[in-house]
Amino acid sequence: MILLVLRAVQCVFLLGVFLSLSVSSATVYKYKDANGRWQFTDKPPKEKTIQAQTLEFEPDPKNPLELQFQYEVTGKVRHAYAVNPFYLPIQVEITFKDNALPKLTLMVPANGRTVFYSDDKKMPSFNYRYTWGEPNSRHDFEGYRLPISSLSQHHISQGFNGKFSHTKPSSRHAVDIALPIGTDIVAARGGVVAFVRDDYAFGGAKKYFLDKANVVYVLHDDGTYALYAHLLLGSAVVKAGQKVNAGDVLGQSGTSGFSTGPHLHFVIRKNAAFKTVSVPFKFIDERGLFTPLRKQKVCPCR
Repeated sequence: MILLVLRAVQCVFLLGVFLSLSVSSATVYKYKDANGRWQFTDKPPKEKTIQAQTLEFEPDPKNPLELQFQYEVTGKVRHAYAVNPFYLPIQVEITFKDNALPKLTLMVPANGRTVFYSDDKKMPSFNYRYTWGEPNSRHDFEGYRLPISSLSQHHISQGFNGKFSHTKPSSRHAVDIALPIGTDIVAARGGVVAFVRDDYAFGGAKKYFLDKANVVYVLHDDGTYALYAHLLLGSAVVKAGQKVNAGDVLGQSGTSGFSTGPHLHFVIRKNAAFKTVSVPFKFIDERGLFTPLRKQKVCPCR
């Protein structure tokens, strides 16, 4: 058996996923400014009296970031597989050039592979797209715990349908919780860590930062998954494939990526027939169930 692992050259469509990495290493200076606030920047502090910690970081070259294809030949029969490097199922659509074969839609299990071609003839070229999650998963959970461990009160800076950045289907039911940098972020619901990015230091409100947030994704048993975004560089304490329970620490709050200040962006998503959509949800605390609203004070108080 001859095994060739190749990267497909066809066009890739990534639906609703933050998955871009820096291509070179960088130096980040971490220090507290004159007002006692933590700063993370690529330039050392101007004040000579301020001592800065130097952080070196670079992307993990082992982190698989896209659907892959694997080709095997057994005797005269050629087999082609879609290979899923993520720890959650993906839905794939394959369109063959000039309609040489019918369009295919297939599911590839988490961290697995699915055959989509077996024949002794040469396989025609193809294009493809994919998205995370089982199609049309039903959100059947109520009462997410607050995804923070701090016992202080914090406010929701942007709620459902927020006009600043919660306007697309994938983010319409997202919540932003304003937090000091370094606040512990915890799982709002148990599941399996599907993806972690933890290598970016900077943030801002320019479109350049849209795909650069540090994130943790957690897959739930009903097929939905949670996104915890804008985490602090180097703070993630979980890895892809790891099981977590509600309340387990995932990382710390930061302002990486498309962000105007330190906060947590939290959203529940699912695959709706190749569309990544967010779903409404409720938090639960000592007051009971409640829908998160802008300017609302929240606290995981005991």
